[in-house]
Amino acid sequence: MGEGSEHLRSSRLGALVFWGAWFVVPIAMLCVVAAVRGVYPFGAQSFLAEDLVYQYVDFFAWFKRVLAGQESVFYSTACGLGANTWGLYSYYLASPFNLLLPFFDETHLTLFVFVADALKLGCMQLAAMFYLRRRFGVGRGWSGVLALGYTWCLWTATNLRNPMWLDALILLPLLMWAVWELVRHGRWVPLCLLTTADIICCWYTAYMAVLFLILLAILEWWCAGCRDASGEHVPLWRLALRFARPMLVALVLCAWTFVPTVMAMLESGGVEETSLLGIIQGILGAGSPLGMAMKLFTTKPGCFVRGFVPALYDFLRPVPQFYCGVVLMGCFAGFYVSRHVTGRVKGGLGVLVAVMLASILLTPLQAIWCGFRAPTGFYSRVCVFVAPVLMWAAGWLWQAESGAPSGTSRLAGLLGSRVALGTVCAFVVADLTLGAALAWRTLYCGYSQEYHDGYVAQSAQQISDLEGLGGCTWRADRTFTRAGFAALNDEMGRGYMGISSYSSAHNQDALDFLSALGYSKPGQISVRYAAPVLSSDALLGVRYVCSQQPVAGETLLEDVSQVSGGSAYENPYALGLGYLVSGDATSAALEGGSPFERQNELASALVGHEVKLFRSAAATEALADEGTHAWDVTVPAGCLGYAYVDVPSGYVDGVMLDVDGVSQQEGWRFQQTLRPFSAVEGGEPGVHRVVMSGIDNKKAVPLEDASCAFYYLDLNALQSLTDELGARQATFDSFAGSGISGTVTADSDGWFMVSVPHEAGWTVTVNGAQVETRGAFGDALTLVPVAAGENRFEMTFVSPGFVPGCVVSAAGVLGLAAWAFWRRRRAGA
Repeated sequence: MGEGSEHLRSSRLGALVFWGAWFVVPIAMLCVVAAVRGVYPFGAQSFLAEDLVYQYVDFFAWFKRVLAGQESVFYSTACGLGANTWGLYSYYLASPFNLLLPFFDETHLTLFVFVADALKLGCMQLAAMFYLRRRFGVGRGWSGVLALGYTWCLWTATNLRNPMWLDALILLPLLMWAVWELVRHGRWVPLCLLTTADIICCWYTAYMAVLFLILLAILEWWCAGCRDASGEHVPLWRLALRFARPMLVALVLCAWTFVPTVMAMLESGGVEETSLLGIIQGILGAGSPLGMAMKLFTTKPGCFVRGFVPALYDFLRPVPQFYCGVVLMGCFAGFYVSRHVTGRVKGGLGVLVAVMLASILLTPLQAIWCGFRAPTGFYSRVCVFVAPVLMWAAGWLWQAESGAPSGTSRLAGLLGSRVALGTVCAFVVADLTLGAALAWRTLYCGYSQEYHDGYVAQSAQQISDLEGLGGCTWRADRTFTRAGFAALNDEMGRGYMGISSYSSAHNQDALDFLSALGYSKPGQISVRYAAPVLSSDALLGVRYVCSQQPVAGETLLEDVSQVSGGSAYENPYALGLGYLVSGDATSAALEGGSPFERQNELASALVGHEVKLFRSAAATEALADEGTHAWDVTVPAGCLGYAYVDVPSGYVDGVMLDVDGVSQQEGWRFQQTLRPFSAVEGGEPGVHRVVMSGIDNKKAVPLEDASCAFYYLDLNALQSLTDELGARQATFDSFAGSGISGTVTADSDGWFMVSVPHEAGWTVTVNGAQVETRGAFGDALTLVPVAAGENRFEMTFVSPGFVPGCVVSAAGVLGLAAWAFWRRRRAGA
């Protein structure tokens, strides 16, 4: 008895050491790669790269406040006027590893990302080993070696910048095992529960995983001779039914998050040209066979070859990440030359490989895998399934060779040798570590951790200084970004409200409204506050602007801290975030032909009478260099001039616009704005030179197709407008995603405008009674009915679909528990 217990304890300790060691191996490899490349926390370069810089780190900062109870998971007023954030949470932030965020302060969020990625790599390794051992019976040591090719394949090495996708790679080997259990033994509960977890962690990668699992189920069924473990023939239609049951039950179990996610994403809209239909129309309308081929294929032959060589990987090119290490790729080749793998199995895998290659290389098929839309960046997302396919082939090869009759397999002796295992293990670690280090050379460069930490500290201090000024509830924004052009979620990261926004989960009505006013290029999923617009800034409550250039018409705040050389300015005309408006706002639409005309329409609708904020400025063409257009624009005394470039759609890059010696690219994805002139005119009219030039790029707008409009802002008219609306402002007690409340006093029954989008999910009460709100300007703003006298209003938001989704999930859990109880009682009878 004692000896048996001691043996059991020793066996458990040995297993713990074995699994623990393999958990540490990929983490150690990450540390070595970071040290070799000089990446934080082992070097000066930040571990933040691509969208980790532009989006995710700010989302993590926001979610940290959500976990602390300081923000709502349902809504944020921080950027883009406001948005339902459940889609953002369920796509970017639902990983259970994010529960570690409270243990890291805001200055160490980069360290959190590194630690979370490291832990995910360790879990991926263990999951892959579990699959290889349970599905194919691969030996303990060899399972770790082969799993490393999965864990540290080129796709993983180049997508640590997308940490929300890594949870799917932990679950994928377990899902593959669950598919085998379903096909061979009819056990559907593991697949159901694992699919539920996958959807909860990230619905996007779960959708892709389900498509892959369908193909894998067919492969397993085919390789098993279309029979289950009992030898019974299983027709394909019955396999489909078997597979559908766990999928449908999984959707029920995760309805609490999936239903509000779907409803939130339907509100987000998208870019029409990226839809599957738009892709097919683009291919057919290419005009020539070469043009059609260029649109049909996702990559070029040279980039295709680069995908097999980590040293040639370049994230700026469409390079498919095929490389999974010499050993795993060698096993794939060995699978096809082995005499012990049947032709039926080889043929089945060949069909799967052909489908996956077509999905990687053909634009329409890639779009199907990516949610029926062409993905923007991070090519190739479908390559995430290359390593699982190779791992399946390696496992089958092991199973075939180790089970071959004695003396017929050349690999049998090698597989049983500890020396061979140690040698191959060392080679695999060195191979994959070197491959990752070479692939990182273009990923982690140009953004230092010291700069990032300095920016975060300066930004926090500036916001603190602005909050110390007091005053009404306000918005603030910056005319520059922390990195590149796409770091547009600084407001969420720092906890203040602004205009800029960039995420896959957004309110498209608000973004379209802001684009119509001239803040950013229409039809995008982002809006960039590139320049202050005194009039609409004032109406939307943008009181403060941080700019590295002097801001005409605004007051420099010398006592407020700078951020990256940018000083804070105050808009003297700025209103609060809510005030009484005319009834005309209930039916008004922005239909003007230019942003200037639409600004006039906005102002007129808010006060109920015509307002001419902007008037056309006199412009004469001036002598210009070849390849440029120039104008001399006259602005009346006491006014501020603006220029706006209008460009046709379908181009990636726009044109260069020089206004008073400041040159910026306009008419492209991240900037198409009303550009103010350098100063408000004094007692005399002023003349300003504006020069528009083309960009030497095939993707840029031809200069002859671009036009430039010139208007001036009448500051007296703006002052009269803000005086009229400012007399009817609300006093806010709170204005955040967790709730909006305050008081507003009206002389008569009317409408109170709150500058957040009107959408399902808001519950609004006035003086304790729930009221029916209305949308304004395409549902970009919310109108609340108020009565004469003082009105106490409260607004709370719960993501649409959350409550019914919770009811469905609760019913699903109870139903599944009842079924399990019934099965257990029947089995014991």
